[in-house]
Amino acid sequence: MSNKFLLRAFSLLLITFSFSCTRTDLQTIIIGGDLIDDQTKMCYVDTLEIEILNMHIDSIATKNSNYLLAGYVDEGTQIGKTSTSSYTQLSIGSEEGLNFEDRTLDSISFSIALEKESIYGDTSKYITLEVYEITEDIIGDSTLYFAEDTVKTDAVVLGSRTFKPSDVTSDTVKIQLDNKFGQKIIENAEYADQEDFASKIKGLALKVKRGNESAWCGKYSLENFGTVVTMNMHYLTDDSDQDTVRTQYYLGFSQRFNNITYEPGTLTSGINVGDVIDSEQTNNKGFVFEGTGLVASLKFPEVRNLFVKAPGTFSGDDSLREVHINKADLIITPIGVEDAEGKIFPADNTPPPALLNFGFKDENGEIIRLSETNRNYRYLQSQYPSSGDHSISYSGNTQTYTSAKLATYLQERSINQYYGLPLQDDGLVILPSQQNQNVRKLIFADDKSQMLHPLNGQTMRMRLVVYYAVFNDPFFDCK
Repeated sequence: MSNKFLLRAFSLLLITFSFSCTRTDLQTIIIGGDLIDDQTKMCYVDTLEIEILNMHIDSIATKNSNYLLAGYVDEGTQIGKTSTSSYTQLSIGSEEGLNFEDRTLDSISFSIALEKESIYGDTSKYITLEVYEITEDIIGDSTLYFAEDTVKTDAVVLGSRTFKPSDVTSDTVKIQLDNKFGQKIIENAEYADQEDFASKIKGLALKVKRGNESAWCGKYSLENFGTVVTMNMHYLTDDSDQDTVRTQYYLGFSQRFNNITYEPGTLTSGINVGDVIDSEQTNNKGFVFEGTGLVASLKFPEVRNLFVKAPGTFSGDDSLREVHINKADLIITPIGVEDAEGKIFPADNTPPPALLNFGFKDENGEIIRLSETNRNYRYLQSQYPSSGDHSISYSGNTQTYTSAKLATYLQERSINQYYGLPLQDDGLVILPSQQNQNVRKLIFADDKSQMLHPLNGQTMRMRLVVYYAVFNDPFFDCK
C-alpha cells in the first residue's frame, strides 16, 4: 500500500472527525498540503437549490387498517376541513355466536377503543358519533377500498353518543344500539358460516355528525379486544332459573375500510388530483397531509455541479471532479399558518405527521411502487439501507423533525447524471408513514422562504446541508 494512499485515508479520517464541530460559515480546509502532491479540501454548503413540487395523488388505500377513524376537524379557511368515517363487517367470534335457541335479547352495544394520544384537534369540544347498518356488501380480499370510497347504509341511526375525550374514563367508548339490530341477527339464526352471516348482516358504519364548530378526529384500535359488538341475552335453564349470556362479534378481519374526506382551504384549493405544482405558486409552502393524497416531491438540481470542474480548468474530457459527499442532511421545519398573532409553529393539538418516509417519483409524476402487483411504495431506506436513517420523526418538545440522511443517494445519483446513465427515479417524495390511518398535516417553508425563527432569528426554510471533500482540483474553491 503506497504512502500516498495512506495519507489520503488519514485525510478522510480528519474530515470525518471535523464534522463533530459546529460550523456556521462557508469555509475551505486544505489538508496535507505539505505532505502530498494533491490537495484535499473539505467544504460546507447549505444554499443549494431544492426544487419542491406539491402533488395530489389519488388512490390512498384504506382497507384493513389497524384502526377505525371517526371525527371532524375544521382547521380554518387556509387549511380546510377533514372528516373521517369507517365501514366494517362483523365477524363471528365462535360458533356460540350463532346459537340463539330460547334466548331473549336484553341489549346490544358497539364498543370502540379510543387511542387518546392519537387525537387530532380540539379535545375540549364535543363530537357525536353515529352508528348505521350497512346495506351493501363490503367485498373481500380481491378488492381494494380507498379514502374516497363509501358503501350504502340504512338511513336510520342505530345508536349515537355525544362526548369529548375527557368523558371517557377508560379507553373504551360504548355506544348503545337499537335492539332491532340485535333482533335481526337472532331472527336470521340459520347461518352456515361467516360468509353466510356476512351476506345477511352486512356490517356497521361509524360516522360523525357534522357540527358548526371545529372538533377533533380520533383513532379507534382494532388490536384492542375492547372494540367489539356485544349482545346481552338471557334464557331459562333446565331448572327454570334465569341465566344470562353474552355474545360478542369482532370487526371484519379483511372487510373494513376508512373514508377520509378533505375539503381544501385557500392554501391547497388549487392543487387537484393529478396536479404537480411548484411551491413558488403556493406561497412558498410545501404540504404533506395524511389521508388526503397531498405530498411533496423534491429534486436537488445543483448537487451535480459539485462534481463538474469549471470550464478552462481541465484539458480534454477530464471534467469530472473527484468529490465525496460525506454528509447531506435535509432539514425540514414544520410551520403553522401565519395569523394575526404571528403563530408560525404547529399548534400542540394539531401536530404534523409523527414519521415521514421518502419514496421515489417517476418521470410521469407517479410514485414508484414495489411492483405491479404490490402497491406498497419503494422507500429510500430500502434502496440505500447502509447510509443511515432515512425516516425522520417529529418531536413535539422541540417542534422539529430529525434530519434525513441523503449522502449516499445524492452521490450515486450525481455520478449517474454525469455519465448519462439511466436514473432510477425523477426525485424523492415525502410520504407520511400513516397515510391511510391518520389526518395530521405538515406545512413547511420551501428553500426560498424568508421566514425566520421568532426567537433566534434563524431561517426556517427547507435546507440541504452538504459536507463534501474535493480531491485533485487545485482550481476549486468553496463558494
